[in-house]
Amino acid sequence: MSKTYYEILGLPTDASEQQVKTAYHALARKHHPDKATSADDLAALEAEFSRISAAYNILKDKEKREAYNKTLQAQRENALAGGSGSSGNRQNAAQSPSLSGQSAKTGMTTQQGFDQSRASVAKRAYTRGLQLFSSGDYAKASEFFEVAIKNNPGEASYHARLALTLLRGHRSFNRAIEAAQRAITIDPYNSDYRLVLAELYESAGISSMAIKTYEEILRWDATNDKAKAGLETLQPTKKSFFSRLFKK
Repeated sequence: MSKTYYEILGLPTDASEQQVKTAYHALARKHHPDKATSADDLAALEAEFSRISAAYNILKDKEKREAYNKTLQAQRENALAGGSGSSGNRQNAAQSPSLSGQSAKTGMTTQQGFDQSRASVAKRAYTRGLQLFSSGDYAKASEFFEVAIKNNPGEASYHARLALTLLRGHRSFNRAIEAAQRAITIDPYNSDYRLVLAELYESAGISSMAIKTYEEILRWDATNDKAKAGLETLQPTKKSFFSRLFKK
């Protein structure tokens, strides 16, 4: 059985507002994701930190806490009633739209708080990954970028940076391609993401795909010097695609 918000913060149900704040700050300091020394540590800390934050976001707010307490009370009554009374309790709950509405609202608020917490963890993981990338520790950096992606998969820059990190570290070509393509899918107008993909193909000796990707970049951004240089490198004895495209 999952813990209640009171149990997560180690508090009695009649805890004061100040007790809630004190417990939250103590636990937040202890389990803050910034304390992580590895991607595994970060994953464990962010999960616990998310639970702590979700509990605090409900219990610090008077209205949300009252709604949550009513939900707990209803759950206790259902448990005491057992199987024979469960249908009656469900009927009573159905006849109490205000309680159902409060519970739904509390659930939505909790989910929003959880999502915000995960996005925050993703940002911290990404920042740590950038630091490791700058120091040349590509293996560690890629672990943190994976954590960032796990917690906020809709952020294109996280996928792109993972792809670049794997490229620089000469690791997992297939995963790098997958990450670069995902970044492009999320943000198809960012030429930098396509450049990473082209460089990946070039580093693997897949010249045809690299050329194709450089040409795609120039269709979107005809002045992209990196794409033009890439084509000239791969096609030194031929007129570049750029030259053919703008031939008068």
